Amino acid sequence: MRGPDRRRRGRLAARFAAPGLAVLTLGTLLAGCAGGATAARPAVCRSRPDGTLLPIPLELAPLVAATFHARMTAAEVRRNGVLRCDGKAVLACLTGANLNCGPADRTRRNRGATVWCRAHPDAPFVPKFATGHTTVFDWRCAGQRAAIAAQVQQVDARGFVRGAWRALPPTP
Repeated sequence: MRGPDRRRRGRLAARFAAPGLAVLTLGTLLAGCAGGATAARPAVCRSRPDGTLLPIPLELAPLVAATFHARMTAAEVRRNGVLRCDGKAVLACLTGANLNCGPADRTRRNRGATVWCRAHPDAPFVPKFATGHTTVFDWRCAGQRAAIAAQVQQVDARGFVRGAWRALPPTP
């Protein structure tokens, strides 16, 4: 690519690059993911601690969409998703109507459930709009007190909902 097209592509790439990330190729971003236990940490993760939420670089958006079998444009993937690193793996999450990509709420007290139960004593369940979508528990009311009905989501070692995250496949 030469001349104005090359400059235009560079400006576009810089415009859509995630803040703080250099514009890299897909191979460079995920370099090291395929090598097993002795592989280097992927480039996208090198300067960040595990568990830090990162914006999805434009170059990775098609891979994230394919990993989730989602029919989304690159812009939609970037707007609705995040990455994080876990050791040598790059994990992706796409938010949905009820999906939480942030840290899970594992607290055994929920202010929204408490307020709901005061207004709805002995309710068999507390709706998510009252408890929030980050809690890993389903709640019910025991009289006017909020009580945990069941743990419905598992949490990984870093405190994220396990089922919301998928590992991106390594690239050659």
